[in-house]
Parts: sequence; C-alpha cells; structure tokens
Amino acid sequence: MALKPKLKPLSTSNSLQKRSSQFKNVFVDSKKRRKQAFTLSVFVGIALALYLASGLLSRGGPSLSKSPPVHGHYINEIATTKPLIFPAVENAAQLKEMNLRNLHMLRIDMDGNKKYVLKETDQPISEKERKQMTDPHEILKRDYLDHGKLVFRKGTDSPEVVIVTLVDFDNYDAQTLIRVVQNRVNYAQRHRYGVYVRWAQEFIPLLEKQDLNEYYEHLRPMIMRAAFHAFPRAKYFWFLDQDALIMRMDLSLQNHLLDPKILQLAILKNVPVVKDSNIKTYNHFLPENAEIIFPQTNEGYLDSSSFIAASGIYSKALFDYLSDPLVRDFPWQNFAHSISHALQWHPSFLAKTALVVPKTIASVYDPSKKTDEKPGVDAFHYTTGDLVASFHGCKERGSCIKDIESFYDKVQM
Repeated sequence: MALKPKLKPLSTSNSLQKRSSQFKNVFVDSKKRRKQAFTLSVFVGIALALYLASGLLSRGGPSLSKSPPVHGHYINEIATTKPLIFPAVENAAQLKEMNLRNLHMLRIDMDGNKKYVLKETDQPISEKERKQMTDPHEILKRDYLDHGKLVFRKGTDSPEVVIVTLVDFDNYDAQTLIRVVQNRVNYAQRHRYGVYVRWAQEFIPLLEKQDLNEYYEHLRPMIMRAAFHAFPRAKYFWFLDQDALIMRMDLSLQNHLLDPKILQLAILKNVPVVKDSNIKTYNHFLPENAEIIFPQTNEGYLDSSSFIAASGIYSKALFDYLSDPLVRDFPWQNFAHSISHALQWHPSFLAKTALVVPKTIASVYDPSKKTDEKPGVDAFHYTTGDLVASFHGCKERGSCIKDIESFYDKVQM
C-alpha cells in the first residue's frame, strides 16, 4: 500500500510576518496620502487667500462677488436735483403723430410676432449732442426716451410726498395734459412735494400684450415702482390718475389724511374687502401699520384711480406682484379686481392696507348731482371743498377733456 506523501504545514510565524509587512506598507501609504492631501489643502488655501487678497485690492470692497448697482428700467440714468419730474406734455400731438413705431424698437420673432422692446443699455444723450441734432423728430424721440432715465438724487432735501401720474398722448390733447400736470406741480410746490409724471406709452414695451387701452390701469403698479426708485428717500407716494384734479391747494396730504389721528377716523374697519366677500378688513387695524391706502367705492369695490403707498417692503412687494405677467395677464374684470384678489388671499398685504371712503382722496364727480351740497351729506361724490375731483366714468360719457377743462378753473388756491 503506497503511502501518500505528507504535506508540510505552513509556518505560522512566516504568515504573520507577511501580513504585518503588508499592513505596515498600507499604513505607510495611507500616512503618505494623508500628508499629500494636507499639503495640497494648504496649497489650495494659500492660493485662495492670495486670490481673495488680490480681489479686495482690485475692487476696494470686502466681498468676493459684488452685486450690480440697483437701477430702474434703464441701466444708464440721469441724476437730477429737481423734485418735479415730468415730460414735455406740450409735444403730445407730435408724439402721437410719430407713434410707437418711431419711438421704440420693434422686433419680429421667428413666428412673425411683432413686439416693441425697451433697450435697457440705452445711453442718454449729452447736451452737446442734443444741440448738434437737426432732425426735430429725433430730438423728440431722444427727449422721450431719456425722460424715463431721470432720478432724484438730492439726499436730505428729498420731498416727503411724491405725486405720481400717468399721461397719455394718444387720447388727450396737449392743452388738457398741460392742465393736468400744472395742477400737480402747483400743489407740489405749495407743500414742497415731489412730482413724478411719465408717458403711459413708455411702459408699453414692458408688456407682453401691448395694448394701451386694455392695459392702461395695469401700468399703475409699474409707474409706482419706478417712482420708488426715482425718489429713494421719499416717504409717501400718491398715485392720482390723469382723469382727476386736486381741488384744494391749501390742504396738505399730511393734515388731510396721513396724520395717524386723522387716518384713524377715516379707516373702514370690519368691512368686506370687496362687495359680498367673506374676507373683511381687520377690526383692530392701527393707522401706523398702513403702508397702502385704497378708497372703497359706494358699490363696495376698490378704487385704483387714487391711492397712497408708503415706501415699504409690503407696498413694493404688492406692486411687484401686480406687475408680474402671470398676475397682470390673468383675465381679471379690471385692475381693481386683481388688487382685491391679492388682499383677500394674502393676509400679509391686507394687514398693511387701509381702506377709506372716496371722499378723502377720490371724490367722484357725478354730473347728475349738485357740487355745492353741504359737506358730510354724501361720503362718495364730489362736493365743493373736497381735496380731489375724480372724473371716473368720463370715458364712457366722453367728457374727460371737458370735465378737466371745466374744473381746472374751479381749483381753490
């Protein structure tokens, strides 16, 4: 019987020595890699520190990335020390004749859709360049485009209140617009206020649906945001539609409404935000919380033809919200409907909004009623002695120009 050869067992000591040697090599390699990683991190840290230092020296600022400066619709602006900013409304007829096709750039996309666009980088012309121009239409165009670049940068002398108005050269003649603007200027100079008037047509390139007649009211939050930017130190902004006149030159807005004690008496508390709404204004609303003031009509709807906004985060947010294309282009019944929707669905806006009767800043002129009735009889319609005469409904009557002309001579100085 043949014997199988015996296999020699592996030496235990040799196996341990090999494993120990392998572990030692791994440990050395790991230690070496950690040392290399540390060296690399130190090198990256030094390089980053040098980069930061060079950035600070080159920019003279404390941050790595510097935000672009705040600006309005135009990057290049014109600083002015005059708090009365308004266009040359005497040129209304010429601008109407030139029309938007000659005032703004028109672009056509691949589908053939035409749209006016605004050139944010447009450079304002210098006085020297303007004097060298010989084409009167080109001068009008440059003045028209540069007007939107004006911003007030006086500093501590900034007016506390700014009156904001949109004017329309397509539907109003120069003489009517002169009356409207002069009315604001007279009142502003009397109380050391500012004035911010823009052509409604200036904002058309910012709209997706560029129909002025349909979207005129929706330009109101856009001009308010532009006014906030143009007068960064002003406290209150009063939007007053072109179909309205200030009738009392002697009555300041502070003494008439903005004083907290007076505003307290004018605020409508615990009333539906809009007719038949279950959402009501707060019963314990404090006047010092009011950033936005809207009149409420006799029918229970908001009136956006005359309203006041303080320069605060809530008013800016509301106007940005209303200017958003998703909100603006929704098929609302009217612009006031979009405002009431925002107040009903966003309690933060409602908590900063005061509703008042139209008698305060939007007394509506009704041709069927007498204007010499005793004060206090009617809280909604205009009577002699009211601060404002609003010609709401004059477009339907076809009497806007006639109403403005008639009441302009009745203004109490």
